[in-house]
Amino acid sequence: MPSQDPLLTAVKPKSYSGAMPVSRKRKKTRKSGHKHPPQSFGSRAVPGNDLAAAFAGLSERRRRLDGRRAALAAAAAKPMVAELVGLAATRTDTELGDELCARLGRTLAELDKAPTDDHVGPNALAEAVVDAAVAAASTTLSANTENTTLDGNAESRQDAWRVLTAVAATLNGRLRERAMESIDDLRTKHGRQVLPETPAGPAVTGPVLWTRDAYGSRFGVVAPFRAGDGQDRWYLWDIDACGHEAFTVHSRYHASAGEALADWQSGVGAPAADGTAFSAVDDPALLDDILPRELGVMRPGGESVEQFAEYHRGKRLAEAVSEVLERATAPRPTPPADLDRASATVHFAAWLRRHRPDRAQPADGDEHLTELADSWHIDGPAGLYHTCSPHRVALVADHIRNYYDDDFAADLVALLPDWTAWLAEHNATPAHLADRCSPYAHGAPHKGIAADDGGLSYLCRITE
Repeated sequence: MPSQDPLLTAVKPKSYSGAMPVSRKRKKTRKSGHKHPPQSFGSRAVPGNDLAAAFAGLSERRRRLDGRRAALAAAAAKPMVAELVGLAATRTDTELGDELCARLGRTLAELDKAPTDDHVGPNALAEAVVDAAVAAASTTLSANTENTTLDGNAESRQDAWRVLTAVAATLNGRLRERAMESIDDLRTKHGRQVLPETPAGPAVTGPVLWTRDAYGSRFGVVAPFRAGDGQDRWYLWDIDACGHEAFTVHSRYHASAGEALADWQSGVGAPAADGTAFSAVDDPALLDDILPRELGVMRPGGESVEQFAEYHRGKRLAEAVSEVLERATAPRPTPPADLDRASATVHFAAWLRRHRPDRAQPADGDEHLTELADSWHIDGPAGLYHTCSPHRVALVADHIRNYYDDDFAADLVALLPDWTAWLAEHNATPAHLADRCSPYAHGAPHKGIAADDGGLSYLCRITE
């Protein structure tokens, strides 16, 4: 996929199914072993000079690619910043931030269509936007050195400065630090009495609320942030934790928490979202675990224009929420998970003995049971091991087929109907919801998870 670095493709595990890598190597089964036998690197030493030359070649290729992509990012960022400076006089700070995000979304979606060597990711473009905004502000400041304030006849200087501060307020992590350091440098160079104080950035102005669907693995999170007109806007994160990671599949501002809830419920679907409502966060550690964070080159890829538009802002606002939770919540130990790999294996084996007495019963340590329990939960939050949704069943079935030898995979998939029935009983899932998992446990394809490249779309907003 375009979002992946070509230098990483040679070292991705075979189990890389669609977009996200898993943390284990392909297992060798008792029946037929690996589909693709691994090469043995231990049987023959690689000459030191050849190895050094290989690494030097990779390093040089990386340097050339980085330079090429930086140039492409700069070429896209400069006109974007110029447009925003031209709009600034007729936009409030809030509107200017929205305009920035909209342009980031459209530009990133266009860049994402480029060949792999020309791929410019969200962070590379953001760095270029920071540099372009700093250059615009520096140019207008230098051209108006006779002015002593940012008002009066210094409109162009004020507009460029507001664009730069909008960029700083939108970006997260090291990207925000890069922008803030540049702002501080400009204030030092041109006089701190000339330029406003360094912007504080977005702050949560009210309660952080959340809800989750009937399957327990889809979350809606909202928090209010003060807009430029003094009104609060509520930012929604629609977080899907059905896969190997928790991914924010949709996010945006809303005028009220009620409007945000309706948006989230529409995305989840009536069966799974029926009766849901926002409430106070009762598990801050879990919320902190599922909020979006920067994944760098390991991001799943396949973002829509709307997801690209909120790529940075959603993470920046999540940082603000995490800070609030950290200040407001006394440290407390994380409760033990309801189920984990080891206990699931034991409990499922016992369930099979009770409910399938006519079948040959595997022992608790049977390889099939341990592998199924292992595949059910790879990198997601430990507290969500027990959850079971149609989306999750479909993802696990696809992972099993791509991860194991065909005959061993077929044995594991054959266990999925019983596995989902056991989890439905364990979770007290209503029958009408549990039944929606059954087709995917029996092997039906899930049209919502298929990506254009034949892999999986982890960022698709699935309506259960």
